[in-house]
Amino acid sequence: MSTKHVGAKAGAATTLAAGLLLAATVPAAGTSAPDSTGPIDQIVSNMTIDELIGQMTWTFVYGNSATDDSMATENQARYGVDTPAEVVEKFDLGGVLYFAWSNPGIVDDPVLTAELSNGLQRVSEDDGSGIPLAVTIDQEGGIVARMGAPVTVLPGNMALGATWDADLAYAQGAVLGAEMAAVGVNVDFAPVVDVNTNPANPVIGVRSMGEDPENVAALGVAQVMGMQDQGVAAAAKHFPGHGDTATDSHTGLPIISYDRDTLEQHLLPFRESIDAGVDMIMTAHVIVEAIDPDMPGTLSPAVLTDLLRDDLGFEGLVTTDALDMAALKQLPGNPLDDGDIAVLAIQAGSDILLMSPDVPATFEAVNAAVESGEITRERLEESVTRILEWKEESGVWADPYVDVEAVESIVGNAEHAATAQEIAERSVTLLRNEDDTLPLDAGSKVFVTGWGATGVPNLAAALTAHGAQTTAHLAAFPNQEQIDAAVAAAEGHDAVVVMTMTPTGAANVTSQQNYLDALIETGIPVVQVPVRNPYDVAWAEPAAQVATYGYQLPSLQALAAVVMGDVAPTGALPVNVPTADGEGTLFEMGFGMTYEDDGEQPGPQPPTQQQYGFFLTNGWTGGAADHAFPYGRFTDEVLIGDWDGDGRDSITVRRGAEFHVNNRTTGGPAESTFVYGRPGDVVLVGDWDGDGTDTLAVRRGAEYHVKNSLVGGPADQVVVYGRAGDEVLVGDWDGNGKDTFAVRRGAEIHVTNTLRAGAADEGFVYGRAGDQMLAGDWNGDGEDTFAVRRGHVYHVSNWLRGGPAEKVVAYGRPGDEVFVGDWDGDGTDSLGVRRTP
Repeated sequence: MSTKHVGAKAGAATTLAAGLLLAATVPAAGTSAPDSTGPIDQIVSNMTIDELIGQMTWTFVYGNSATDDSMATENQARYGVDTPAEVVEKFDLGGVLYFAWSNPGIVDDPVLTAELSNGLQRVSEDDGSGIPLAVTIDQEGGIVARMGAPVTVLPGNMALGATWDADLAYAQGAVLGAEMAAVGVNVDFAPVVDVNTNPANPVIGVRSMGEDPENVAALGVAQVMGMQDQGVAAAAKHFPGHGDTATDSHTGLPIISYDRDTLEQHLLPFRESIDAGVDMIMTAHVIVEAIDPDMPGTLSPAVLTDLLRDDLGFEGLVTTDALDMAALKQLPGNPLDDGDIAVLAIQAGSDILLMSPDVPATFEAVNAAVESGEITRERLEESVTRILEWKEESGVWADPYVDVEAVESIVGNAEHAATAQEIAERSVTLLRNEDDTLPLDAGSKVFVTGWGATGVPNLAAALTAHGAQTTAHLAAFPNQEQIDAAVAAAEGHDAVVVMTMTPTGAANVTSQQNYLDALIETGIPVVQVPVRNPYDVAWAEPAAQVATYGYQLPSLQALAAVVMGDVAPTGALPVNVPTADGEGTLFEMGFGMTYEDDGEQPGPQPPTQQQYGFFLTNGWTGGAADHAFPYGRFTDEVLIGDWDGDGRDSITVRRGAEFHVNNRTTGGPAESTFVYGRPGDVVLVGDWDGDGTDTLAVRRGAEYHVKNSLVGGPADQVVVYGRAGDEVLVGDWDGNGKDTFAVRRGAEIHVTNTLRAGAADEGFVYGRAGDQMLAGDWNGDGEDTFAVRRGHVYHVSNWLRGGPAEKVVAYGRPGDEVFVGDWDGDGTDSLGVRRTP
C-alpha cells in the first residue's frame, strides 16, 4: 500500500486504503470533520478556508524554475514574494498557468518546461498544500500557442475546420495532449468551441473551427477526446459562446442580443463536449441577454448553475476565463473590485478562480463572504471536492512528475509534424482562380509581399523550395510612397503573391486595400492570400485568392505546395464570407475549388497533383488514379470493405480497437465509429454471412473471432484454422457470396470455403515465397483469386491454381502501401495505393 502526504503545512497525514488520495489533512485550527464517505471528503472537511480558496486559485507565477528570482520584481508586485516556489507555498495554490511573458523559457525550451513543472510539483508537495498542482496552459494551436517550436506548430482551429475532418481533429488533440503531458502540463485550456458567426469578431475569428455548429461540435469533441486520451484535461471554451461578439472581452464588455433559438446553435458544441466527457468548461465574460441581461456568464448563476449545471447536466470543473480581463470591470452601473469579482464567480458556480488580478484581495474577500454568510463553507467544499476528484481520477495525484529525459523524443516528433502538415495541406482553400492562374509553372518569377515580418520570407523560401524564383518584399501597412516602391519592384515578375491580414484600425485596413488594388493594376497576376480571417477576400477581385486561416510555418509550406501545383487544394470554407458591404454572401460556407474540376468541391486528383493520401484505380491499365484523396492519419491501419452493401468498397481506418468507417472514396469525416476486439489483434475484413456487407474478424494466433455487424460486443463465431504463424488472406473462393480464409506458407496457399476448422478445400503453389500476395475478384466472375506484387508490378491470376499470370500491370510506386477493392461497383476488384511522408 502506498501513502501520500497531504496538507503538509497544516498537520498530520493519515494512511488511507485503495491508493486513492491516501491521506487526510488535520489542520491545526480546522473545524470538526463532518460525516464523510471517502478520503476526499475527509481531506476537504479538514481544510481551512484559506486552504479551500488556495485550491480554487489557479494563477501564473514569474520565473523559469521554481527557485528563479530573476523576476522577483514582478512576483513582489503581485504576490509579495520573490520566486514561483514562494507563491505556491504562500497561497497553497491549486494550479499554475504558463505564459510566455511570465515563464519566457517555455517558448522554445520544452526540457526547461518539464523541469519547471517538476520543480513546482515538488514545492507543492513539500512546502505547499501537499496536493499536486494543476499545471495549465493556453495551447490551442494557431495564433494562440504559448509554446512554439520545437513543440509541434499547428495551423490553428479554423484551418482544421476547413478540412471538415473529425479524424484530423482527434489527431490534433492527441498531438496537443501528448506534448503537453510530456512537459508536465496536465490541463490545456482548449479547444475553443465557439461558433464564429460574426465576421467582425475581434477575439475569436480563426481560433474557432467555423460557423457551422455541427462541424464545430464534431471537431471539438474529437479534439477533447484526443487530448484526454493522452491524460491531459481539455477545457471547452468560452461558455455559453463567444462567437457572435464584436467586442474583445480583454478590453471591453461584449453584449449579445440574439434569441434563445440562436443561442442553442452556439450551445451545441458545449452540449456535445459535455456528452463526450470533457473535463472542464471555461466561462465567457459575455452578457447573453437571452439568459441574463445583467451579468456576464462568468458571474451569472443563471448561466453557470441553471444552464450549465442543471440544464446541460455538466458535472465537471467550471473555470472562469482570466479574471483580470477588462470586461468584468465594465458592468453598466455596477463597478466591481477584484474581491467582488471573485465572490460573484463562486456564487455563480465557478470552481476555479483563474488569474485573479489581486490574489490577496481574493482571499480577503472570500473569507469575508464566508464570515457574513454570503458564501457557505459547503459551497467552497463542493468546488474543492470536484477539483480533488479530478486530480485523483486523472492520475495527477498518483504521479504528477514527468520524465525529463523523454521530452525530446515526444515533443515535435516526426509523426506529430506530419499531422500538422497534413492539416495544413488539407485546409488550403482555393476561392478564385481566373484564367487558371494557379498552379504556377516551375521557374516562375514570384514577387512575395504583404503582411508578416516572418511570414513573407518564410513563404518566399517555401515557394523557392517548390521551384519558383522569388523576391521577398515586406509591406504590412504601407503608405503611398511605399506602395509606389513595391509596385516598381514587382515589375518583371510572372506573379505576385500578397498576404493580407485583417488588422485592428480602419487606417490599416485601407492601407492594405490600397496596396492590393495597386498591385492588381500592374496587370501582373495577383494571388491574394488572407493569412488570418478569410473575410479579406471581399476587398478586391485579383486573379486568384487562397485562404490559409493562419500564418504558421506549416500553413505557408502548404500554401507554397498548392501555388506551385505539388498539392491540390482540397479545403472548403468553414464560414460564410460576406460581401464588402455586408449585405450579401460572397462565398458560401463549404465552397472550395480545386484545379481539376474547377467546381465547388474537390474532385479526383491524379498522383502527380497530390503528394500523400489514397490513389485508387478502377482498371488494370496503370496510369493516373481515378480517385485521389486523403483520409484518416498517416499512422492509421487501413481496412478495405463494402461497409454498406452498395457494391462499392471504401476505406476504414483503425486505431487500436477503434474503427472509423467511411462509405465513400472521397475522404471527409467518418460515417460511423465503433470499438471491436483488442488493440493488438490482427484484423481481417470479409462478408462472412453473405448478406452483401463486409464486417470484421480478429485473429489471435490460429483463432478467428468473426463479427457480422459493424458494432462492438462479442463475436458471432469463433473458429480455429491453420497455424498461428500463417499469413492469412480473405476471399470468396467458390463464388457463394461468403468470404472465408486462405493461409499462405511461402508460395503454398491453403484455401477453405467454410468458416470451420479442419483441412483445406484446395491447395496449390503460386508466385514466389517473397512476393506480396493480394486477394480479389479480378475478372468479375464472383470468385476471388490472387495477385502477387513485386515492387510496383502486379501479376494477376483468375484461377485458384499455379502457373503463369493472366495479366501483368505496373501501378504506383514500389514503396506504396497497396489495397484491393471494387471502387466503382462494377464487380471487378482493382488496386489502391497509399502514399505517406
